Amino acid sequence: MSNTISIDKLIEQEYEQQYFEECKFIWQNFVPKRGQARNLQGELLREIENIRCEAQDNGNVNWDDDFTCFCEFIKQSLIEQPIFSETEKEKICVIMNYLKECGVYAQRFNDGKISDNDVLPEKLAYTKDNLYDIICDFIGRLQNKHPEPIKYSINNSIKR
Repeated sequence: MSNTISIDKLIEQEYEQQYFEECKFIWQNFVPKRGQARNLQGELLREIENIRCEAQDNGNVNWDDDFTCFCEFIKQSLIEQPIFSETEKEKICVIMNYLKECGVYAQRFNDGKISDNDVLPEKLAYTKDNLYDIICDFIGRLQNKHPEPIKYSINNSIKR
């Protein structure tokens, strides 16, 4: 994959979700009130929304290894899907790597590894909706092309 997609360009881009209804269906039917979903579509949406809420509501102050794991799982699961082009897979990687980078930076700051004097507040959490909505649309497209639940095995090491 070539590095033709820049996170800065993606951040600048206004984005309107196109698969909102599919995501709404997943949320209402596949995401449990507590714990992990029992299928891939539900778990992907649950995890990206957990990442979004942590960044937007808490500035990533609670970022931990579970959130880092979510970023890797979402990225890996989506790029394994044959319905997405190489360019789309690159976009998924760029976005998920960036969201993870913000969270890990916040975790380092919250653990005292970055001082108040050295912290770059804009790197702590990505709080706009566009990047999250792009990832949600990939999940919505997956649901659109693959409406039956895709098997997912619960990850017992995840607490969130």
